[in-house]
Amino acid sequence: MESDGRPRLGAWVKLPVHESVELLAHAGYDFVVVDTEHAAVDTRTISTMVAAARGCDIDLYVRVPGTTPRDVQVPLDAGVDGLFVPRIDDVADAQRSVESVRFPPIGRRGASNTGRAGRWGLDTLSEYVATGNGQVRLVVQAESVPALHVIADLGSTPGVDAVFIGPADLAVSSGLLPGDPELDRLVRAAERSCATRGVCLGTTASDDAVDLIARGYDFLVLGSDTGFLRAGGAAQIAAAKVAARSPIRA
Repeated sequence: MESDGRPRLGAWVKLPVHESVELLAHAGYDFVVVDTEHAAVDTRTISTMVAAARGCDIDLYVRVPGTTPRDVQVPLDAGVDGLFVPRIDDVADAQRSVESVRFPPIGRRGASNTGRAGRWGLDTLSEYVATGNGQVRLVVQAESVPALHVIADLGSTPGVDAVFIGPADLAVSSGLLPGDPELDRLVRAAERSCATRGVCLGTTASDDAVDLIARGYDFLVLGSDTGFLRAGGAAQIAAAKVAARSPIRA
């Protein structure tokens, strides 16, 4: 994730509509991550979202459910800026992600420059391959205690660009609730390890964004389109109900 010296700020997109991408771009977000691991977003919609993102000058990533060719090939050839790959526990997992996302000789990704990623055939095959290996970003997700112990190794794997700590899956897999001192100790040790090794690091944030920025995170996912809609709607209806219960003033 390129930076201009400040943390990059993004949001999940879970609704299968390109308007979410446009709205978040106009709101000032640096990037969005379309969530195909936990949301029902099909490949045709992803392609439309990529077109919208390019028109709005916002980076678009996709969180894929796995690393099979079907998981990664279609979004990559649709022209996404990068992929988030979940459940990476060790260096072998990270290497398998690289193999699925990168072209030979780095990986095993299939090649066709006739899609958006190859500018519909305008790019030569060599240009298309160079873009896929040099500009498309691969973010691996550390979501277990074993992953935290080797997080700097994950981020230093050739072909990996960044590591993302997934707090929800980390809490579930470890059996430690968010806020548990032991979980906090493990995460902070992982942060120090990444800082020492120069590994680009991200995570999710809400009301703790200021603290996470101070702790050195390079990018943060601040919430989701569904969460923003729910929270905004809840605030509006709560205010309206208060007003409705108030005495009518002449």
